[in-house]
Amino acid sequence: LGAWRGSLSPPPHAKGCSRAGLLSLRAAEASMGWTGRPGSAIPGGPPVVRQQEPFMSEVTTVNVDGTDLQVEYLPGESPTIFYLPALNQTRHGTKAATIKTWARRTGRSYMVADYFGMGRSGGDYKDACVSRWVSDTAALVDWVQQEKDQDKVVLVGAGVGGWVMIHTAQEKPQNVVGMVGIAADPDFTEKLVWPALDQKVKDKIMSEGIAEIEWGGKPYTISKSLIEDGRNMQLLDKGSSSIEVNCPVRLIQGLGDEEIPPERALELSECIQGTDVVITYVKYGKHSLEENESDFKRIYSAIEDINRSYNKAMWLRNMNRPV
Repeated sequence: LGAWRGSLSPPPHAKGCSRAGLLSLRAAEASMGWTGRPGSAIPGGPPVVRQQEPFMSEVTTVNVDGTDLQVEYLPGESPTIFYLPALNQTRHGTKAATIKTWARRTGRSYMVADYFGMGRSGGDYKDACVSRWVSDTAALVDWVQQEKDQDKVVLVGAGVGGWVMIHTAQEKPQNVVGMVGIAADPDFTEKLVWPALDQKVKDKIMSEGIAEIEWGGKPYTISKSLIEDGRNMQLLDKGSSSIEVNCPVRLIQGLGDEEIPPERALELSECIQGTDVVITYVKYGKHSLEENESDFKRIYSAIEDINRSYNKAMWLRNMNRPV
């Protein structure tokens, strides 16, 4: 707002001007970009109601284990919404952009990053795998706490992002206050994709380290690292309550999912140790769950539900604190 912000004094070049001259000068300067000035900067001038400008996101690079990751951060209220994209998607996907817009509109802190080997982040996709993405995500949870003073996050994971978020929640239980899974597909490489691949495609993945496949009517790039690492990162093969996660979990699953069976959400719910797990099934919902506005409203509602649970828990904790 220029040199007049918080001051009743005119700028140096206006010294000695009459009130009329000042008004003329202000009008002239306005045409050259002096916009949004408070009217109270001139004694007796009419008050101007200021509108708070929305926060702007910043894009930065964070080095994790020698690799630069491209991170986008939007300042706002805690807990930070940390979005984890689906397989082969960058931080510019439809869900990422839409959730960021909603976070800005509601004043919430938001973060998203390109995975190792994806988008503008460093790394070779041939070396990308779930365990690497989990360690990177955990490191970014530390980063947002240290650099942005945001020590609590709500993880929102789509597809493979749901797999990553569950492992991250187990590594960072003090930071992760809730999770929203959007067609979350843990163990999909070993349980679904690998058994369905043609032997020639399997041989190509193993010999060349990477191959293009079609899954659910969409093209995907699958690597040897992703397949082999996925075997060690399975979550649903250890029985009931085997996943040590006790924060609120909201799972959104389409009944028309063309990539994973809808009952996968039930299996995941059974394996999660905590009791605050809610599944929302969407009739005819596809794997992407971004067909229309109602799909996004379900995501927003799930995040808000977790925020309410978190705020209630904080209130109860403070009430029980000894005086």
